Amino acid sequence: MGSIASSKAGTAGTLRAQKVRSRRNVRDMSFIYTAVFCASICLTVLCGYIWSRITVVSIGYDISSANTARDNLIEQNRRLVIEFERLKSPERIEGIASRELNLVHPRREQVVDIR
Repeated sequence: MGSIASSKAGTAGTLRAQKVRSRRNVRDMSFIYTAVFCASICLTVLCGYIWSRITVVSIGYDISSANTARDNLIEQNRRLVIEFERLKSPERIEGIASRELNLVHPRREQVVDIR
């Protein structure tokens, strides 16, 4: 009897040292619920990342077109300033006055000084 007791004791110690897992119940759906929950979280994060990247690219295009429009407006402003300076030049105004309006400089006796 001593050998049987010692063999049972040896077996019990051996089984305790091993990591034995019990089989999962096939009808237990908690694993599927957990997997679906984790997959939905990952999908939500992925959609958020994709949305943010699309938004960044779209805003980049908007900034680029705004810069192009700004450059065009700066160039148009430069041309308009040059044209304005040309149109208000005294030489041009004097030429229009003498050619088109037949204006002449007044003679000395036509000038009246007011004090």
